[in-house]
Amino acid sequence: MDDVGGSGYSLEDLSAYLDRGRTPRIPTIDRNAECQALLASMERMGRMSREIVEEQAAEPLAESWYDEIMREVMREFRAGRDIPLARTPDGTQLVVTEGALYEVIRSVGDGIEGVLVGRVRIDQIEPTAPLDVRVNVSVLFGYPIQETVDLMRDGIRVAIERHGELRVGRVDITVGDVHLEGEDEG
Repeated sequence: MDDVGGSGYSLEDLSAYLDRGRTPRIPTIDRNAECQALLASMERMGRMSREIVEEQAAEPLAESWYDEIMREVMREFRAGRDIPLARTPDGTQLVVTEGALYEVIRSVGDGIEGVLVGRVRIDQIEPTAPLDVRVNVSVLFGYPIQETVDLMRDGIRVAIERHGELRVGRVDITVGDVHLEGEDEG
């Protein structure tokens, strides 16, 4: 990924920008949706990796743990395929990238108290078919799991369908973990 979103900046450039606290400001990066999605993902992964290190400080970590996290970040936030949104009267096709939809789904989870979003998958059997969404989450201990999953499912459906002519089919949410207070991002 030598040129993120046509910005002229590489993944390494974005990482350095984030490490500097996004200063001095680089308008090309700040206005680029793919760059912003990747930076948000890097921030989220940074928080998660710091939590893992703190939680498992007594246990030796495998050398590959950081590489595995970064592979997942890159898989999710490269632009991915274009998903048609709508066609304008002049025949122009409007699209949204798969990576942008991953960020929309993650932002839904970020807005629900007690939820940490893990892996996100989007499947579409054919270009006009509804999108099927699969999400793995962790729910804060003490929160009602069914109610939290229903909020997440409804939020994903509304957020995606708000972006044009996209239709959502299945929204499968797997609660793969229950975390304790202090492990929550929000």
